[in-house]
Amino acid sequence: MAQTLQYKPRTELSGGSSATPLLNPSELVYWMGKIDQAPTAQEAFDVYCKAIEPFGFDFISMGRLLPARPGVQSPQNVPRQFHLSKGADEWINKLVSTGDLITKSPLVLHGFRVSVPFRWREAWQNLTEEQKTHVEGTKAAGLNYGICFPIVKDRTAPGLMSMGREKEFELELTDMVSLETLVRQVFDVMYRLTEMPESLGQITLSEREREVLSLVAQGKTNWEIGTILQISEYSVRDYLKDLSKRMATSNRTHTVTRAIRLGLILP
Repeated sequence: MAQTLQYKPRTELSGGSSATPLLNPSELVYWMGKIDQAPTAQEAFDVYCKAIEPFGFDFISMGRLLPARPGVQSPQNVPRQFHLSKGADEWINKLVSTGDLITKSPLVLHGFRVSVPFRWREAWQNLTEEQKTHVEGTKAAGLNYGICFPIVKDRTAPGLMSMGREKEFELELTDMVSLETLVRQVFDVMYRLTEMPESLGQITLSEREREVLSLVAQGKTNWEIGTILQISEYSVRDYLKDLSKRMATSNRTHTVTRAIRLGLILP
């Protein structure tokens, strides 16, 4: 019979230098088990976010590049990507929709070149003017300090977990080990789930489906889309319902955002 994981929440800590680990061994085992049991990629990420609450991060983001697919690359040559995040929603959604997250973020660009964890300040050196503007936007979102964990399971599609907060912090070695253990666990689980890029990457859109999603991205209503495409409002609804089911999304905005992230439509 499988062992039942037991966990009692501890008092939340703010993150910082301390002789007491922010996650003790039993808690680490508990959260690894919970991540492993998550039925979807989103839920695995949500469990991870819950597990590291004691570290006091305001922003958590994980993503990876997806293999290139002919015919769906944007004119700006933005690589296809899979991405989940929590916090700084307005800022991160802007970066994802424009492709700037992959093409201009010093954190992502540095993270895809190295294989060991690094502090944000290490990537914020020797920047171009464009990258300096990007960093200013990150700080304006209340994110001044952070840490990244690169994941190199596949050199053609590297991954990165990034966590940030407003105030500076220090981590004990035991806390670094706990974080990296959980990061690797959630990436391992997400790679094998049906919602992961291996499955999502097989999704193809018809020309009509691409037209519908592109118009949704422009803020058009179902009635307006139907008028433009000369189909009924109900047909538009059925297209979006089918796309939402295939892409494992919860609403039209989620569907459009995921389609952009997967390179199925252009930002």
